[in-house]
Order: sequence, then C-alpha cells, then structure tokens
Amino acid sequence: MEDNLEEENAIRLLDIMYDLYGSDKRYPAQKLPFLAGDDGSVVLDADLMTELNKGGNHDLLEWAHQNITTLFE
Repeated sequence: MEDNLEEENAIRLLDIMYDLYGSDKRYPAQKLPFLAGDDGSVVLDADLMTELNKGGNHDLLEWAHQNITTLFE
C-alpha cells in the first residue's frame, strides 16, 4: 500500500510540474523547480509552492519537500 501511495504522489507531483514548466525548453535539463541544499533542505520554486498550497494538492507539499530530489536523480 505504501508503494502505491509513493507512486501516486510522484505521478501527481510530476504532472503538476509538467503543467507548470513543460513548455519551458530548459526544464528539466537546465531549470529544476527546486533548489536542494547540501544539508538535505529543499526550497521549491514559487509557482510550484503556490500550486501545492491549493486545496487539492496540499497533501503533496510535505511529500515534495522530502522526495522531489529523488525524482531527478
């Protein structure tokens, strides 16, 4: 069950990111919608934060902070 939730969250987050940044030719090769610190901290792009703070996506906010870097490894 946990794996299904992880997979669903990853798909939802990537869909949101594609909707926001898919037309930007620099994404994802040159422009990622987050910055990752050496200490493991993550700062999400303002547009992505706005989208994740919306009611239907709010549950992804914490998950994104913890897992977004692994989606681009």
